[in-house]
Amino acid sequence: MAAARDTAVQDLVVAGFGPSGIALAAAVEDHDDAAGGPPLAARYLERAADSAWQPNLVLPGTDIQHHFLRDFATPRDARSRFTFPHYLQQSGRFYPFTLMGGYVSRLEWSDYVQWAARQVRGTVEYHREVLGVEPVTGPDGRVRTARVTSRDPRDGSLHTVEGRNVALATGHEPYVPELLRPHLGERVFHASRLLPALAALSGTPLRSIAVVGAGQTAGEIVLHLAAQHPDAEIHSLVRHAGFRMYELGHFSNEVYFPDETDYFYGLEGEQRERALEQARATNYAAVDPDVSTALYQAAYQDRFTGRNRLHMHRRTEIASVEQEDGGPVRLATEEVFTGERGLVTADAVIVCTGYREPVLPRQLAAFVPYLRLDAQGRPQVTRAYRAETTGDCEVGIYLDGLTEWRHGIGSATSFSQMAAKADTVHRDLRARLSRPAAPVAA
Repeated sequence: MAAARDTAVQDLVVAGFGPSGIALAAAVEDHDDAAGGPPLAARYLERAADSAWQPNLVLPGTDIQHHFLRDFATPRDARSRFTFPHYLQQSGRFYPFTLMGGYVSRLEWSDYVQWAARQVRGTVEYHREVLGVEPVTGPDGRVRTARVTSRDPRDGSLHTVEGRNVALATGHEPYVPELLRPHLGERVFHASRLLPALAALSGTPLRSIAVVGAGQTAGEIVLHLAAQHPDAEIHSLVRHAGFRMYELGHFSNEVYFPDETDYFYGLEGEQRERALEQARATNYAAVDPDVSTALYQAAYQDRFTGRNRLHMHRRTEIASVEQEDGGPVRLATEEVFTGERGLVTADAVIVCTGYREPVLPRQLAAFVPYLRLDAQGRPQVTRAYRAETTGDCEVGIYLDGLTEWRHGIGSATSFSQMAAKADTVHRDLRARLSRPAAPVAA
């Protein structure tokens, strides 16, 4: 299929218009508003139909785990029109919100994310899944621009747009253990598909449901299923002694401060790995105090009432998976230390094993000859999140939210540094655009 080609070369093409892409757009447009003159030529591409934040996981009663002032703009410029307080003021809920206390609900945060996306004046194209970024060379063989090819998931049509700079803000990829991958489908699915997958099973009796994983998402899903399916057996399978709580110490959570990115970036490879491992307990494979309390109370009530339908399989890993003719799934289990075997038969298995950062985003495959890679095949990136390129490449390739391994735990999926990261990328982008292009060789 021939691609529909947009002939106008953009200053910036952003692949992904979720939180990282929106934060970058906010930085771009705040600068345009302040500086006056012609705006930056930017194009924003998003695979989904809108910018809803984690729409398949917005469960009643769940909330975010960061302070609401760590929004798209406040840490960068509290006067921005993209801040959460501005959203509250515009929605007429400012004063009621001040009486709420606690964290913002996921539902309201997702609404804020979509509100911020609608404030962007630049061209946003939804239903555009970015497939690849290709180098475009000039007559002298130098790479002057990048061609970004996207696909409309609705009809498969292809579209291209060229940019002098490209920011990949496509996020981490759902991770499914190898043992479970062959069984992915209607009854076995990653948590990122939770609500539509459960809706697809609405005609199927769910007498037993297994939840694999020990993170915040797994805990919230166990509670959601226990409430929504009061007659079902709920099996929670975790490899540890039980759900652990996040490391919530004030000092340890300063890893989400911008200065920590400078510190982390300055470390050598093995030092970075150790520092990242130390910080993991602040954000991964654990639950917040509210969820921990709710889970324990639910398990206690289950025992107290004698219903015994909430099964907490601690120190348990899956040894094998069987499923016949699309029917119930049989999970053979083993106790992590004793090896004691068990069997869980479930009508649905929800895989809550998190997300992984790609070593090299697949969209950059055609750009590999122009990227400087480290020994592990990862792009070498500057402090400004820009991939280092060969001398004959003038295109700026930014990895926005895809370099936790290089910039630290605050620079990936967390909202804490979303605005600061966008500010860093934006400043670097403007500096590059202000430089004269290399002359074309005769």
